[in-house]
Amino acid sequence: MMTSLAILSFLIWCWLLTMRGQFWRAGPVLPVAVPSHTPPVAVVVPARNEAPLIDRTIRSLLAQNYPGAFQVTLVDDRSDDGTGAIARGIAPGNAEGNDNQRLQVIAGAARPVGWAGKLWALQQGVAASGAPEYFFSHRRRYRA
Repeated sequence: MMTSLAILSFLIWCWLLTMRGQFWRAGPVLPVAVPSHTPPVAVVVPARNEAPLIDRTIRSLLAQNYPGAFQVTLVDDRSDDGTGAIARGIAPGNAEGNDNQRLQVIAGAARPVGWAGKLWALQQGVAASGAPEYFFSHRRRYRA
């Protein structure tokens, strides 16, 4: 019984490999269709004392290839290690509130009573980003 199953399995594989037109190969590559409507997107990055990683993070976000309106807003949440200055240096000439740049760096305000720090920074970034259809928040992931 086992021998006949092994032979049958072998014959099926031989048939698949020779008679099915190399089904495992990728067919023709279709062109990527760009949707007719690409909604505006804003990425909000709350950053506090992130100097070692902020340059790579912001450059990575700005390198995204999105056909629609795309803006990155970094909220410098009262950092004392130069995070905001590093971010401002990525887009020369970028001043706070300059909406015609893809990168906007804003200084975080003091946290009001009842707000958690990260959520308050996100709130400020959302308010500064205008009214895009979609928001994304970038947060740093720590290794265990």
